[in-house]
Amino acid sequence: MAELLPVPHVRERLIVIGTSVRKPLPILQAFLTSLAYQELPPQTKVHYVFVPDWPEVNGEAEQYLRAWVTERGGDILRGAPKALNDFSDAAGIPTHQWSGDAMRRVGHNKNLILQRATALQADGVFLADADLILDRTVLASLIYADKPIACAVYWTYWQRPTTETAAYFSGPQVWLNHPYQFDGRGYDPASFRAKLLARGLTQVWGQGACTLISRGVIEGGINFSPVPGLPTDGLMAGEDRHFCIRAERDHIPMFADSWPDIFHIYHQPEDVERIPAVLTQLGTEHPKNAGLGDLVSLRLEALEPVPNQNGWAHVQPQIVRGRIGQLALMPELEEAVYSLPRGEQRIVKVHCSLAHPLPFYRGRVRLFRVTLLDVKHYGFPPVVEAEVFPGAQSGAFLDSSTLTDAQRASVANG
Repeated sequence: MAELLPVPHVRERLIVIGTSVRKPLPILQAFLTSLAYQELPPQTKVHYVFVPDWPEVNGEAEQYLRAWVTERGGDILRGAPKALNDFSDAAGIPTHQWSGDAMRRVGHNKNLILQRATALQADGVFLADADLILDRTVLASLIYADKPIACAVYWTYWQRPTTETAAYFSGPQVWLNHPYQFDGRGYDPASFRAKLLARGLTQVWGQGACTLISRGVIEGGINFSPVPGLPTDGLMAGEDRHFCIRAERDHIPMFADSWPDIFHIYHQPEDVERIPAVLTQLGTEHPKNAGLGDLVSLRLEALEPVPNQNGWAHVQPQIVRGRIGQLALMPELEEAVYSLPRGEQRIVKVHCSLAHPLPFYRGRVRLFRVTLLDVKHYGFPPVVEAEVFPGAQSGAFLDSSTLTDAQRASVANG
């Protein structure tokens, strides 16, 4: 008879972290620093898998990456043959320049990471581009989202403004329709931007560069290879876009997680000059407890079933984000949030009033489990913070991208 092995009380989760890397040393160092300070959920461990993609052999940036990964017991994989002039992010160009060959090579390298994760039986793969500086809880937020594919949102000025007076605003690296559109699916551009700024989870049909892919999706065969018959130039020049088209065709939902704060080191040298300040800002530990007006990320679980047409069913847990004091929480749940340390949970007895919006709950006492996943002082994501006009007392804000030129000038002048 085969021996039965003991089952652990709580199974450990393994996340592979990596990407294809071709960034200069100062940018790479900032990125790896932000990976090193990621706060992980309980029973979670990570394994680093990177693919060097520098055209020069064993330069200072590659040596630094190899030493960093070796120190942490990770893997360095040999990627596709490198080319010298098929990608550029040099200073002075208005936006990054891709070729179809570069897209295919980077896609191949990312496929190698997926294959290595499968061999390790990892629960997910976190692919984050090496020109990002991540807040301390980016990976944790994506894990807590519990979606097949979840992407942490960041904002970028994709091109430098051409004149001193032209109004030009940042854009997210998530979208609704290909190749990069913010309307449709029930949104116009303004409402989609507002939804992302609300810090919640939003279904999207395009995303990339900071993505957690679940094990089930990987085992289903998703990959970053070019989709036959689709262009590989212009706005379609990117392995992430072809990945998203594959996901949509396979009916795999993707979600944008706009809770994290992330800085994209996109333009050189001006973004590079901001690295020390951004590392200090995003590397600061989050508050232990929530205070009035802080941003909170919660998981709410109803512990007792509710009736439905088939009898009784349990309600799926919900992720709730927003400013404490303004969220539509039942009083006992809100009171519990203030007393919870970050990362902890409590079962709360809730007295549902006769005015409760759900008829079944009216006049009943119900049990809920509330978990305080994360806390942040009230604020806005990097880059966007320069585009909003918040009230000094209330924190209520005007988004300058939704105002006319005359309105922006009026607000700026008081």
